[in-house]
Parts: sequence; structure tokens; C-alpha cells
Amino acid sequence: MDAISDKLQYTLSAAVGMCLGALTSLIVDAALFEIGESYVFGSIFGVCLMTIGGIILWRVKPLRGERLTRWRIMVCGFSLMVLASGFMCFVLNKHWIVSLTPGIKLPMYTMLGTSLCFALTFSIVDMLNNIVPCSRELLAQPLVQSSKQIYVILVASVVMGCLFGFSFGSIDVEDDQTRFHSRLDEDQAINTAIGAVVGALMGWANQYLRDRQLVASSPYVSFSMQECS
Repeated sequence: MDAISDKLQYTLSAAVGMCLGALTSLIVDAALFEIGESYVFGSIFGVCLMTIGGIILWRVKPLRGERLTRWRIMVCGFSLMVLASGFMCFVLNKHWIVSLTPGIKLPMYTMLGTSLCFALTFSIVDMLNNIVPCSRELLAQPLVQSSKQIYVILVASVVMGCLFGFSFGSIDVEDDQTRFHSRLDEDQAINTAIGAVVGALMGWANQYLRDRQLVASSPYVSFSMQECS
């Protein structure tokens, strides 16, 4: 029975990760498209990115007496990239983007896709970790509690974001003048598959590290407010 239960937990974690990865890909693709298509949407996304980047910086900052660990430094670095991408959203324009060379366009979209994916992924994780304590008697520990789990999520979000942004720029979705935006549909099909695979792996790895932490019986800590070992 324990073996069946373990398999069910891993299957469920992978399935949830797959759904979240696919959903993230659709949101990031839509955001990249709308940022260049409309100045109003670009400004809204810019404000949202700067707000999320600032919140993540505030959430991961060390409390008094805590050490500035490696994972905090990495998350702070990516949070600053999110803030920079927020400012970038205010200057992106479809007509200006079309005139750019691939050597400039691809890194720009890769950075923007990474920022969007990072901000979205960590916002979802932080929200879930704040919801879990309400049912902690059933789950015994938060979904994400160790530095290794944070590294897994960080790497997964960066990989997905880089691939989403690179695919968007390489297919030239912003240059598509067709009525039904066939390039956007093609890009979404590719990125949905990528997001599903990476998300499933992330969910499985998170469950594996969570089980190891539970077996070790070490005290759990909050994802963003306490020190990870």
C-alpha cells in the first residue's frame, strides 16, 4: 500500500507540474505577443513585472541575524532581471521590434521570456506555500522548503523561459501579418509541449526532494522567509 501511495504521489506531482508548465507557456507566449502588439498591455505588463520583482526581492531578503545564502543571491539576481524587463516593456513597440536584427531580437525576447516565466513560477510557488499551512496537518510540511527544491524550480523556470523567449523570437511571431496569427499558434504548440515536459520533471523532482527531507526529519522552513540549509 505504501508503494502504491508513493507512486500516486509522484504521478500526481508530475501531473500537476505538467499542467502548470503548459499553463505557464501559454501565459508567457500571450504576454510576449501582447507586449509588442499594444502599448497599453505593454505598460500593464511592465508595471506587473516591476511589482512582482520588488515583491520577490522583499520576500527573499534575509531577516535580522540570517545569512545571505547562495540561493537568496541567485533569486535576488533574477528579481533584478525581472525589474529590468519591466522597464523594457515600456519601450517595446511592434514597429520598432520588426526593424531589429535577430542578433538583438533573440537575446531580448529570451531575457523577457525568462523574466516572465521566473516571476510567474515563483509567484505560484509562493502562493501555494502560503496556502499549504492552512492544511498542514494533512500535508505535514510545505510544498517547497529546502534550498535544493528552490534550485530545481529556479533552473526549471529559467530553462522554460529561455526556450519560450527564444522560440518566440526565432519564429518571428511579432512579424506575422496574417489574420489568424498562424505563427503564434505554431509557437504556442511548441512551447506548450516544452512546458509540459519541463513542468512534469520539476514536479517529480520536487516530490522526490520533499520526501527525502521528510525522511531526514529535519525541521521545515518557509520558502521565502526562513533560512534554507
